[in-house]
Amino acid sequence: MENWKISDSGHSTGAGKLLMLLLKLRLGFSFVALMFSIVELTVPAIYQLLVTLDGLQAMVAFLVILSSSLTFLVWLHRFHADLKEVFPEYPITPWGAIARFVIPFYSLWGIWKTLSTFADRLLPEGGDLTSLSHQLRSCIPFLYAFTIISNTLGRIILSSNSREPVSPWLSFLASTVEVGLVLTLLQLTKIMQSALTQKTKRALI
Repeated sequence: MENWKISDSGHSTGAGKLLMLLLKLRLGFSFVALMFSIVELTVPAIYQLLVTLDGLQAMVAFLVILSSSLTFLVWLHRFHADLKEVFPEYPITPWGAIARFVIPFYSLWGIWKTLSTFADRLLPEGGDLTSLSHQLRSCIPFLYAFTIISNTLGRIILSSNSREPVSPWLSFLASTVEVGLVLTLLQLTKIMQSALTQKTKRALI
């Protein structure tokens, strides 16, 4: 038996399940925000009756986004700790992975490097793991696109709040991009955790 010390569940499984739950909750709030923005665009009079409710859901959604972001970092750290057990020579450390995601400018290269390195390790494994490698690589461009657009729109909205009301079209676009971003994060988390689970099971045989 190879790597007999490896736990079948892994350190990242619990954090991964919590992350998936929070991301699904975040996705729900994203859809609600999108619905509010559509009402604001199409029936402004009705939206004025719901504006307080929209503000309330936005505050709760912010807490969910913050919680999911922090949980993602915890999961990312534990995930790479697990990778060190199934790939003893894995080049990215748990803290190194976090640094590649959170350090400004460095993350522009680091996020791609982190995800592509894992995909490269899966590629020669064969079977479902090779398929998951291709799926992971296909998600990377979407993650970059949605993240960059979301950050740009966020800055525009924050700067416009101090001068004039936010355009309903801008709110609609920001909500649409947020839905795409969360769907991408959900898919990434699912693919990565599934790949790690399968690789761990192979190591236990």
